Amino acid sequence: MSTPEARELALVGKVEMRIALADSDKKLEDLLKLYLSPLLLKLGSESVAVRNKVISICQHINTRIKPQEIKLPVAALLKQFKEQINVPLIRHFDILYVQQGISRMPVHDRLELLPTLIRGIAADYDKSHQHASQIFHLTLRLLTHFKLPLRGSKEDEELRGTLGLDDEDAVFLSTWFGKLLLLTIVRQAGPESGIFQRCPGLSAAEYTFLTLQGKPDAWDPTAAAGLNLSESKALVTRFLASGMFTDEEKFLPALFASADTNSRVSEVGEDVLKRVMVGKDLENPKLVETLLDLYFGSSAPEGPLPVKVPLRIRILNILSKSVACTAYPKQISRMVEEGLLSTEQNRGNQTTAGREASKFRSAIFSLVNFVARRGATDDLSSIAEGLVGNLKGFIEDQGWPTPDSDQDLEIRGYGYETIGLLAKAAPETILLEPSLSLLDWLFRSLKEDASGRDSAVSIEEALSSVLGAFTKSLDPSVKRKFRQILLKHAATENPGGPGSGEGSKFVRSTRYVATRFANRCLPYDDVLARWVDILAASGGSKERHEVVEEGRKGLDPYWYNMISSLPGLATEQAPLTFPDFDELTGFIFSDHEDDDGMDLDEQDDPITQLQLLRQQHPDTLPTVAAFCSQIAMHSALVDRKIQDEPSEDWGRKLETLVSTDPRPRQAFRAYASDSSHSQSLAIILRAGFEQLTREDAGDVGDIGTVLVRLCSLCPTEVFQKAKLFRDFRSLEPSILSNNPNRRAAAAHVYGIIASNDSCDQKTVAESQAMLLGKLKDWKTAVGGEINQISGAIIALGYYFSRLHWSTPTDFSEKHPVSQLLGIIVEILKDTRDTTLKGAVFTCIDQLSLFLVISPSSLARHSKFQDVAQQIFESAKAGTTNAILALGHLSMITEEVNGDEETDYKYVQDRLYELHEVRQSEVQFSVGEALSCFACGWDSKALTAELDVEHPDQTHDPWDVTALTPSGPKREKTLSTVLEMTLNGCRQTKPSLKKASVIWLLCLLQYCGHKSEMQSYLPQCQNAFKSCLSDRDEVVQEAASRGLGLVYEKGDRQLKDDLVRDLVSSFSDNKSKMSGTVSEDTQLFEPGALPTGDGSITTYKDILSLASEVGDSSLVYRFMSLASNNSIWSSRAAFGRFGLSNIFSDSSVDGYLAENPKLYPKLYRYRFDPNPNVQRSMNDIWNALVKDSSATIDKHFDAIMDDLLTSILTKEWRVRQASCAAIADLVQGRNLNKYEKYLGQIWDKCFKVLDDIKESVRAAAASLARVLTGILTRSLEAGDSALKNAGAMLQRVLPFLLSTSGLESSAEEVRIFALSTLLQIVKKANAKTLSPHIPELVERLLGLLSSLEPEAVNYIHLNASKYNLTTQKIDDMRLQSVRASPLTESIERCLDLADADTMCKLVPRIEVAMKNAVGLPSKVGCSRILVTLSTRHNFVFKPYADGFLKLIQKYIHDRNETVSSSYAAAAGYVARLASDKQLLATVAFCQKIYFDSEEDKSRLAAADIVLSISKNAADRFTSLSSSLLPFIFLAKHDSQENVRGLFGETWSDNVAGSRAVLLYLKEIVALADKHLESQKWNLKHTAAKTIADAIISITAGSDDISKANAEIIWPSLDKAVGGKTWGGKEVVLEAFVRFVERGNALWVDDSKVAKQIEKVAFREAKRQNKVYRPHALEALGKVCNARTDLEMSGLVEQIVSEVLGEILGEEADGDGDKMDVDGGEVLKDNALKEKTLQASIVALLSSPNTTRLSPSDLSTRLSTTLPLVARATSSHEKTTHLTSFTSLAALFAKVPKDTKLDKAEAKSALEKILFDPSFEGLPEVMRIKRVEALIEIGKVADCGWVVDMVKPEVEGKERSKGVRDVLAKVGKE
Repeated sequence: MSTPEARELALVGKVEMRIALADSDKKLEDLLKLYLSPLLLKLGSESVAVRNKVISICQHINTRIKPQEIKLPVAALLKQFKEQINVPLIRHFDILYVQQGISRMPVHDRLELLPTLIRGIAADYDKSHQHASQIFHLTLRLLTHFKLPLRGSKEDEELRGTLGLDDEDAVFLSTWFGKLLLLTIVRQAGPESGIFQRCPGLSAAEYTFLTLQGKPDAWDPTAAAGLNLSESKALVTRFLASGMFTDEEKFLPALFASADTNSRVSEVGEDVLKRVMVGKDLENPKLVETLLDLYFGSSAPEGPLPVKVPLRIRILNILSKSVACTAYPKQISRMVEEGLLSTEQNRGNQTTAGREASKFRSAIFSLVNFVARRGATDDLSSIAEGLVGNLKGFIEDQGWPTPDSDQDLEIRGYGYETIGLLAKAAPETILLEPSLSLLDWLFRSLKEDASGRDSAVSIEEALSSVLGAFTKSLDPSVKRKFRQILLKHAATENPGGPGSGEGSKFVRSTRYVATRFANRCLPYDDVLARWVDILAASGGSKERHEVVEEGRKGLDPYWYNMISSLPGLATEQAPLTFPDFDELTGFIFSDHEDDDGMDLDEQDDPITQLQLLRQQHPDTLPTVAAFCSQIAMHSALVDRKIQDEPSEDWGRKLETLVSTDPRPRQAFRAYASDSSHSQSLAIILRAGFEQLTREDAGDVGDIGTVLVRLCSLCPTEVFQKAKLFRDFRSLEPSILSNNPNRRAAAAHVYGIIASNDSCDQKTVAESQAMLLGKLKDWKTAVGGEINQISGAIIALGYYFSRLHWSTPTDFSEKHPVSQLLGIIVEILKDTRDTTLKGAVFTCIDQLSLFLVISPSSLARHSKFQDVAQQIFESAKAGTTNAILALGHLSMITEEVNGDEETDYKYVQDRLYELHEVRQSEVQFSVGEALSCFACGWDSKALTAELDVEHPDQTHDPWDVTALTPSGPKREKTLSTVLEMTLNGCRQTKPSLKKASVIWLLCLLQYCGHKSEMQSYLPQCQNAFKSCLSDRDEVVQEAASRGLGLVYEKGDRQLKDDLVRDLVSSFSDNKSKMSGTVSEDTQLFEPGALPTGDGSITTYKDILSLASEVGDSSLVYRFMSLASNNSIWSSRAAFGRFGLSNIFSDSSVDGYLAENPKLYPKLYRYRFDPNPNVQRSMNDIWNALVKDSSATIDKHFDAIMDDLLTSILTKEWRVRQASCAAIADLVQGRNLNKYEKYLGQIWDKCFKVLDDIKESVRAAAASLARVLTGILTRSLEAGDSALKNAGAMLQRVLPFLLSTSGLESSAEEVRIFALSTLLQIVKKANAKTLSPHIPELVERLLGLLSSLEPEAVNYIHLNASKYNLTTQKIDDMRLQSVRASPLTESIERCLDLADADTMCKLVPRIEVAMKNAVGLPSKVGCSRILVTLSTRHNFVFKPYADGFLKLIQKYIHDRNETVSSSYAAAAGYVARLASDKQLLATVAFCQKIYFDSEEDKSRLAAADIVLSISKNAADRFTSLSSSLLPFIFLAKHDSQENVRGLFGETWSDNVAGSRAVLLYLKEIVALADKHLESQKWNLKHTAAKTIADAIISITAGSDDISKANAEIIWPSLDKAVGGKTWGGKEVVLEAFVRFVERGNALWVDDSKVAKQIEKVAFREAKRQNKVYRPHALEALGKVCNARTDLEMSGLVEQIVSEVLGEILGEEADGDGDKMDVDGGEVLKDNALKEKTLQASIVALLSSPNTTRLSPSDLSTRLSTTLPLVARATSSHEKTTHLTSFTSLAALFAKVPKDTKLDKAEAKSALEKILFDPSFEGLPEVMRIKRVEALIEIGKVADCGWVVDMVKPEVEGKERSKGVRDVLAKVGKE
């Protein structure tokens, strides 16, 4: 019984026998199909013998199947491979034969194997990497033939299912496709090296897998089964873009592809990456780790290398969007070390020089920047220190502080910014170390880094980043160093100042940053910080504005509080502590070497200390004096618990408080009397004094006011320390200076100091005498002398008034005061000089205040009333100091009762008459004067005037009332003045009413403390209420302020009555506050209420509001007038008064709830163009609406409806306010709230964009910008706002595209609509914009033309006037279209289009092409086609045929630029078109070329063909047989530009002239077709084509084959026939060439030979003068070529007639009548000579020496040579040369035994060769003559030639060379 092994061997043996007996390939193929798979199955046998037997059979089979025709059963083998998972040997042989057989299969059969091949490939990999590698390689080979469905189509989406790809296999394929994209073939390492082969991104195992286990020919395209790596990468990229893979599977391969250097791979990769990034979770730690592993590679010898730099850049960009990557700080640190600092990297090729290296470093910086901003503190702190050190090192390696010339400065800026962010993230270890080296380094970088402004901005940003770290509590040693650094860098000189070191070293100011640090990191009580602020604030015009502003903010406690409590700063809000005054002064006036400063030594001389500061920082003195005095005042008030919390405008309010309130003044006096402050005050006082008295000063600014204030409040001890008593005469130059402010301040200080008894009286007397002496010459004084006199008058006024107050004196007539009075009265009476008068007013003012003068003392020099009248005259003109002088003068008059005319009554009447003065601000001065008249020194207006204490003044308690001069008593005056003023408030005369209400306000303010005033408060209240409805804005303001003052000054009962009155007026329909209104109330003085541009006053608007609401009582309810009126505040700086204080006590919400229609009106008025209306309405709104946001939300619809109605009203103010209100209303609100209004808002906004009023248009533009901003922000927000953005676009886009937007007649509207549209396109994403893309593209294309300036069309029509061509203008227009933002937006739309969108877009583009009018739109349409063909070929391909056909319609545009643009587009579209449409396009080009009458059509055809050649080269090549013959013909067009374009196309696609042979038949057929055309142009072109074809195929030395000659001859015969035409000589030349090279035809074909002869003679007989020389020469050449004919007789006959015509003689003989197709008398000498030369050639070439007997030849020569002699009779050199060469050629062929025995021949030769004029010929020509003589000398009977040349040989010939050749004549 046989064993299983034997049976198996028997079976195998039978198979072997059958295979061996197969005697043909077909039989073998059939056997293998049947038995190969079962045979290989036996390799799984347990028997070794069986397996060995099968292997031996396989070896035999291998030798038999080498012929490629033998097909193998690949499908069965592949199926068996997939099934036999566990038998490697079977699988090995299966795959071996599959690999061999698959290439022998038809393509469709191969593709059927694809699903089987890829199914289970992941499992195959698990079983055997080698087999999986082979399967993967086979898959790539099959995919090459697989046609992918259209991207986005249904087939594309179902592709995964179609191929039967499960998830595991899809992941495998996508992974290995990605790894294939990373593959780079490396040089084969030697087997002995032991080095693992790998490439960037791939491990050794992966590299081996992709290279078929290291086969060198796996990626060799020339090998049998080798693949092209570049093509394979492009292939798998296209598959990755298909629906075969999910987004998750596509991500990494797409990332790899996007970084590929091959644009075919990277473009698709980028597109896929953009799409998959949308839904990719970048916070997945696994993804981050994968990217990091790719970036760094593996350190293991077989592990993957780091990926290449372009991919690293891509990875860095993705990591820069992932917060999760911040959790890998060590890897981030390593990136910096390797990417920026590694010398190996810098030298190697991984970071190549140039742009790639720059991009790489930028990406690293971007990532580190992102990590520093978003990373966790714990993660950052571990690496921050090292990173900062590395980044510092990187910057310093570039060159620091000055960078080297070749460094990337943008990266440098990144470095600085990143250092700042990292330091901020981990300040404890990096920043806050004892030396603060990093902070100092950054400051120094800012100061000295010369790399440009961008770097400086980056350094400032870095410093801003670290600023927060120093706002926390610092260690004392750190704080000390920190203060030192700030002080050092705050004192840096400005750029442009002298730099330290040699030369002009670059220095940038660090003061601004140092000041910011000081203000935000050091407390307000830190004296060094305040010194830094002083340095900054003192820069003036030399310093940058922001530096000065920062310094001022730091000095102002209110602003310091604001900036130091900004969000983001770590400081906890604590009560503000002010600097200690003495410590501050001590620091400022120290040498600053010690940053802690030093206390002022009591023994130190203030002058010395001041000198130190002046030397170091002279510009700081004014700021130092002002700030230190404010700190001193604040300290004084705090000591007495007077000062409140710092508020806005703190410094001015503080100074005002000390100037107007007695208690603060007394508090400061008490503070100054403390000896501990005397030294500090003395030095400040001295500083002000020196600033005032320095010689180089012009205007003294605020220093004069500061000094006067200090002098008026400081005790004698301080004056002593400041040495002011000693040096008071230093003030005299300032008193006598030309600057009025300087004079006034110096005079005031002089009066205070000189009147003190501590001064040396003798010195005072001298000074007084000097000043009095100046007054004597006042009558003759001019210019500067008047200024000196006025200064002296003021100084003496201050001096005598203070002297009299401190030491009362009874002045006699001889006293200097009497002298002074006499002079000033005289000046007052006689002078017209305003300066002198002003000085006199001030002097009288001061003398009156301190009662130095009285009516009686004044009467010695003039009547009191006369003096008062003269002052009054100036007061009427609005002179403020005259008004105050009159008021203070009134204080010395005695109060009297009754109406009799007294000085008292006279002054009162004059003051009352001042109501006539128009200027409102002047009335406040009158009010102040009235308060002085009514109360004397009890008026608070005089508080600051008491600047010298009385000797009897006590200081216990500190706030004891100051003693004041006691003048005439006032008991009833206040009541009288009040009655008079209240009565004026009730008058109808506008000027009186205005003045009275202002006076009443002043009386309330200055005399409100008097008991008489309390009784008048109710009357004052009524008076003010009655004035609220006045039409004059000033009256309203004053009345409103007055009511506030009444409320403030009244007692509790009065306050309650006022509130009750107001509330009752709110609740009743009748107003109780309207006052008495009569018709006269409406009267105004001319010009008192100008309307200007139609603007109206505040209360008219409130009246209008009340009218619209329907409740007139609102006029009185909403009276919260603005409380910060500039006129009042600038005079006395009272607090904020107004009715809002009163309103705050009563609840009004209930009332407003019942009247909701109030809100829309009130809301709109808050945005009125009038600032007063705005201010008032905002106050009303704030007082009445508790929760503004909630109220607006509740009444949103009502407000919006009202605004949309109001925006189109007739009144421009309402339209403008509505625009601003809508803009405010929609900002920050949810779209749902106003979505339904969006269309209306845009519509009405665009309507008012074209408003007649400019301010309304501006407001509308602002609203439009707001709407655009909201829309674009929604578009940018991404998916979260997608619904909102989509809804907004749905409403906005139709509007923008309507007649209200882009089609509006208003230019502003169109421009803004376009701007909005462009922003929408730029910011929107694909999902939002896709539905609108078709319409957008169509409209934008149309806009390209409509937005082109009209001037362009004008210039285009009148180009010649501007020395331009229309083509040049069109080129510029074309350039403009390319650079247009519209084009950019169109391309953006195309980028966002998918397959569905493209389907809708195509008809729109067609419509746009149809409707395009101007050049820009037409060119834009063509450009779109180019873009779609190149960048969007996936989605555009189905439509390419249609557009290629459509282009044919638009190619005929009359503008050449448009036509060529469409032609260029045709070339790009041709890439995607079908063969059928491409052939149709070629046919179209041929049709318009051959059928059109216009040159432009032929040019268009040329453009299209050239474009297809250049832009669709592969398609062109495939159709070359159809195109090239046509191109060859057309390149001979008569129009130069057409010829040039076709010629360029031909040369681009053809290697050489011999290529014509390939297409000869087609070329000749096409040309022959048009040789009989009715169009001359085509006929000539076809003829030239035939000619060029002949010349091209005979370019070498080859003859024309008989077959080709038979093809060419009929067409050539046609081409040569017909009349002559310009250029026909080319055809004639080709005819000659054909005769010379085409003997294969004419030798055998007698008809052709005969026709050639006929053509040659026919053409020679032509009479066209230009053509004839060519024809004659051609005749000669034909005679020469036709050795079978002897035509010399006919030639002689033709030539003799030509010579007769040319030379004026009749030709002999009766030859055939010549054809005549032209002929005018030959006048052109050059043409004549050319004809003669051609005649010579024809004559001497025609004798056929082989067919003529010697005697006949002799006879022929005897007739021919005389004709030649006649032709040379013109003696032209070129004609002689032709005769020499032709004779030499002829006699070279003449047999030697030919006899030239006829006299005619000899005579002719003598004429031709022995002309005496030959001596003048060039040597070269003479040699040619000799060569002819030599040939002639060889002929018998020509011995005479030797005799004739003998004289020349013997010396007559001057050239030895010619003689030597001549000697050869007759010797050969």
